[in-house]
Amino acid sequence: MAKKSHKTEDMPAEADEHEEHETPESGHEEHEHRGEQTADDAPSSSKSLNLQSLWAWCMAKKKISIPAGVAVLLVLFFLVPFTRYSVLALFLKQDFPVVVLDSQTGQPVSSAQVSLKGKTVSTDGKGEATLHVPVGSGKLTVSKTYYKGFSQSVTVPVSKPGTEFGVKLEATGRAVALTVTNKISGKPLQNAKIVAGSAEAKTDDQGRATLVIPAGQTQAKATISADGYIQSDIVVKVDAAADAPNKFSLVPTGKMFLLSDASGKIDLVKTNLDGSDRETVLAGTGKEDRFNTVLFASRDWKYIALLSKRDGGDNPKLFLVETDSGKLTNIDEGNAQFQIVGWIDNHFIYTVTRNLNSWDPKRQALKSFDASTKKLTTLDETKAEGWHEDYAGEQFGGVFVVDHSVVYAKGWISGYAGYYSPVMASKQATLNTVQADGSQKKILKSYTKPSYHNYVSLDTRPAEFGEIYVQYDNGQGAYRYDEYANGKLSSLSLSDDEFYNKAYPTYSVSPSGKRILWSTYTDGKNVFTVGDGSGQNGKKIGADSDFQVYGWYTDDYVLLTKKGSEMWIMPADGLDNGISGAVKISDYYKPQYYLNGFGYGYGG
Repeated sequence: MAKKSHKTEDMPAEADEHEEHETPESGHEEHEHRGEQTADDAPSSSKSLNLQSLWAWCMAKKKISIPAGVAVLLVLFFLVPFTRYSVLALFLKQDFPVVVLDSQTGQPVSSAQVSLKGKTVSTDGKGEATLHVPVGSGKLTVSKTYYKGFSQSVTVPVSKPGTEFGVKLEATGRAVALTVTNKISGKPLQNAKIVAGSAEAKTDDQGRATLVIPAGQTQAKATISADGYIQSDIVVKVDAAADAPNKFSLVPTGKMFLLSDASGKIDLVKTNLDGSDRETVLAGTGKEDRFNTVLFASRDWKYIALLSKRDGGDNPKLFLVETDSGKLTNIDEGNAQFQIVGWIDNHFIYTVTRNLNSWDPKRQALKSFDASTKKLTTLDETKAEGWHEDYAGEQFGGVFVVDHSVVYAKGWISGYAGYYSPVMASKQATLNTVQADGSQKKILKSYTKPSYHNYVSLDTRPAEFGEIYVQYDNGQGAYRYDEYANGKLSSLSLSDDEFYNKAYPTYSVSPSGKRILWSTYTDGKNVFTVGDGSGQNGKKIGADSDFQVYGWYTDDYVLLTKKGSEMWIMPADGLDNGISGAVKISDYYKPQYYLNGFGYGYGG
């Protein structure tokens, strides 16, 4: 029994042992597996909680966390100098300035090709080029025709370089120095491009350049070009003498329009600003009247108003010439006389006096022609009452262009022999303003007719720039004066002698309106002055008895006439040698036609 019992116990024991063998192994593996999970999971949960807390803190404290994080990253980059460039180069670029000089002359080498890290830039007139490339090391190469190539490893630093990287190129040809200036101003011309075959150079801020041409040549044909200037063909001499150096000049781009009777007819011609490349724009017909053929250009020289009898007939007509195309358009014509007033931007202002009786209405008209749209606008017309001897007829007095407005006087005259005329009893003279398009028309002031006159009128004259003096009869046998200035009319204390005899210059306004040219007669000479847009802060640019004011060409140059038949040009800022350094454009035909008032347009 005991044995049986033992076996009975043994069997479970074996089974237990088997179970202990199987289960414990399985349990051991499971224990180890779980043990690994337990060993990792507890810290991982802790780290996860810590990272989540750190992230939450960072999100809550962005003003502190973001700059701090960037600072830490930068410190880490700079603590590992051998790797920082390769990493930073992925997203950081820097300017790398280079200056290239001729190894023999030390002069800047322009138009050289500078390459680094896939970027290529040409040097300017100062021999300088800047490449915006990734930081780190790279090979810098420089090349140019008739120079030995240059190659060197360089490092583009993280911070901006304080100085330019200097390169000296050795010429394989003949280095020739030359200078380029503005022909009118005489000032150095920067970035003028000189090309001779495959050789090229650009001028620096002093107008200097070094052109290298093949060895063995004594001279080379070349061209010079620059923005805003007429291209010029030149010959560069290798061994230029000291008294005939390689000095060249370019003429600013632009065309000057003039009347000329050199052909026996009165033609409209144009030339470059130095008188070169002269050609006829509008040939004369032979029917022109030498005393009634007048050119008057807009301030930007886009349009020209031409008063001429070129179509024949007893009276001249008004034409528009578009200077870019030479297109001719009829502005106005008829049995009338035309008087030029001036330009307001693209609007040409003039008056018409029709050949009618003084008692006829609309005998006179003030008109505006928009050159850009070809629209003709009547700004004002005269009125009339009665007929023959017993009439009252309105008439224009002085008409002026002042600061984009038309300012004009109107009065009345009677045919009645005595001072009392029933139709004149209530008539008044007026000073008026209107815009070039006909808008904002208004009467500034009305003046009553003196009882002892059969007329009422205003006498006007230009004074200082932008000012008009108005003389009127006060009805008590004396003259009184008003002054129009800055868009307003006010009373003025002025003597009759000052009104009649004091001389005021004619002011010529630049295209922008920001500069004004005028002359005063001093010690037997005309003294020329350029001031600001209000006619103040004048600077004298020269004096000469033979010259007179004509107008402007852009805001940079003034136009002067000499002896009434020559057109000259000079810088508005003046020349070191005064008017003697001015450039003659051309001889021209000037009619005996006087334009009164301010120079809102150029001609006469």
